[in-house]
Amino acid sequence: MTLTMIIMYTLIGVLIGILSSLFGFGGGFIVVPILYAFLPASIPADYIMHTAIGTSLAVMIINSTNSTFNHAKKGNVKWPVFKLLVGFIALGSLAGGLIARFIDSEILRIAFIILLIYVVISNIRGKSFTKEANEQTFRSPNSKSRAVVGTFIGFISTLLGIGGSVMTIPYLRNHGMRMLHAVALATPLGLPIAIVGAIAYMIAGFQVEGMPNSTLGFIYLPALLGFSIGGALGVPMGRSWAQKIPDAIFSKVYLSLLMIVVVIMIIE
Repeated sequence: MTLTMIIMYTLIGVLIGILSSLFGFGGGFIVVPILYAFLPASIPADYIMHTAIGTSLAVMIINSTNSTFNHAKKGNVKWPVFKLLVGFIALGSLAGGLIARFIDSEILRIAFIILLIYVVISNIRGKSFTKEANEQTFRSPNSKSRAVVGTFIGFISTLLGIGGSVMTIPYLRNHGMRMLHAVALATPLGLPIAIVGAIAYMIAGFQVEGMPNSTLGFIYLPALLGFSIGGALGVPMGRSWAQKIPDAIFSKVYLSLLMIVVVIMIIE
């Protein structure tokens, strides 16, 4: 791998770190499209999307941990709500990780695009997402809702390597949570998805012939290193900006960024 590629991965990693703490993305929305386009030819064609997702999940472990630490220092993480959802998300993540290897790479890419389009359209139509929220507007989800939605978030997010924020944040917003707290909560809630998913993709990749030495299962190590270094620089910047953005503007910017990702994935 050339020095140019190393620098590129590191610079992109800064952006990933900013997005992780600013929007709770954890990197999946950037890592997956970029790696899908730029993974080396040594990766078997049938497993390019699997490798992009596996690498994305591994990057999320590092960035979500860093982002959680930064937000927790400022009191942005609502830990009681975290405890209500984390078990169900972890359960769904385990199920998603177990079947990921058996799903075709192109099907995963199409599912990724469909999910993003659905989220964007539903939240543009739903006024609750962009409506100004405060500490008093939040309503804790009931037990049935937590079980169904939490398990679904973990399952789909592990399959697609997206960390779960694309569903967690709209879910929390629809219950009246401020964007700052929804983003801060999405980062630790993404950790079960990242950990279970990365391990599952790593193990699944070991069973595939033809993967190069630069991979650990379905995890591409050069990109993981560069993204992680850059992410360490970007996370504090994103957290600082998140503290300052008005809630209504915050939500609109989030949806706009999702639209950009949809276009990128369709073009690819």
